[in-house]
Amino acid sequence: MGPTILVTPTADPDGIASHLAQLAANGLAMPRGMWDRARISVPACGPGGEYFGRLIPGRGFYLAMDLESLGITRRIPGVFEQSPMRRVMDALLDERGLITSQDGINAARGSGLSQDVALSKATITTVANTYSSLYRAGGLPVAGTFTNIPGGAAHNKNSTGAWSFGLSNPVSPNRKYLVRLGFTHAQIVNQIILVDLLVAAGNIDTNISTTQAISSVPLTRYASGAGVLMTFEVTTALGATASTLTVTKYTNQAGMTLRATPAVAMTTSAIVQRLQPAALGPFMELQAGDYGVRSVEDVQLSAAMLAGVIALNLYFPLAFIPGIAANVAIREPFDDLRELITETGQVVGCLTGYVFANTTTTGLGTYSLRTVEG
Repeated sequence: MGPTILVTPTADPDGIASHLAQLAANGLAMPRGMWDRARISVPACGPGGEYFGRLIPGRGFYLAMDLESLGITRRIPGVFEQSPMRRVMDALLDERGLITSQDGINAARGSGLSQDVALSKATITTVANTYSSLYRAGGLPVAGTFTNIPGGAAHNKNSTGAWSFGLSNPVSPNRKYLVRLGFTHAQIVNQIILVDLLVAAGNIDTNISTTQAISSVPLTRYASGAGVLMTFEVTTALGATASTLTVTKYTNQAGMTLRATPAVAMTTSAIVQRLQPAALGPFMELQAGDYGVRSVEDVQLSAAMLAGVIALNLYFPLAFIPGIAANVAIREPFDDLRELITETGQVVGCLTGYVFANTTTTGLGTYSLRTVEG
């Protein structure tokens, strides 16, 4: 099923260009091997909820239309236009499960093989133009929780705080697909990244500079680790002492152990729910050549920060959705279908959101998920 291209008539070209630049920056910050070696890309929508194109990890953003059609006359670094022929090729090469067309979606919904979930999250305190996690925000579902190190826990739809709490697992051999995500916030947000939270491990102390054993439990989805990213959520506000964080031992997507990330600067005095590191977005830079993480063994800070606790998040990004304005609903149709079950017999994942804030709060957020199985 090829993408449906819809452009909001009232869309502001400058606003669209800013959104495209952000998508390109997100794509460039992700490990290049996700695309070069595993052909993993992530869909994104435009300011009207329309399909816009795909983030290509390590390369930027492929736009599913011409810039001129959006009223943009200058090239945007990291944004690549696609010809009509290329769009046809992309449609043929998209991920495919058992449902491959809109007719298949309609048939599944007509046969009772659909589920829709509505949820709401309380406002959280944020910092403009930085990422925070919505997983531990109060509301429906209730605030999420993390299991402490060593080990942490594998997360799925049954985990406290999972946005997918109301979804059932498909009957074998069916798979589960996310076909639409809708949201609105009482404050404008720049962007929400819908993610599948695979493993989390809490109680990493930022007030010590010795090695801390994480020993994260195995992945239960995306088990190869290809495309699995890591970030760290602040669960107790950080102190004011400058420090860097290094994942001194992790296992990559090929099963290679003793991998290490570059040292990244921590944000001094970072408030709770902010994601670290801040420089690249919610992506911890990996060792050269790696494009995914199976597990994290050890981390170390260069200096004690005097206060603070963080939690490891291992996650797989599912979609990037922009905000437009406060109290304006966005509905993202996933033209290529996002599989929530990638192997027969799996449990639906732990869906949640990372928000790229525009101001100091998110405002009340309401969301809807539409799914089918087949």
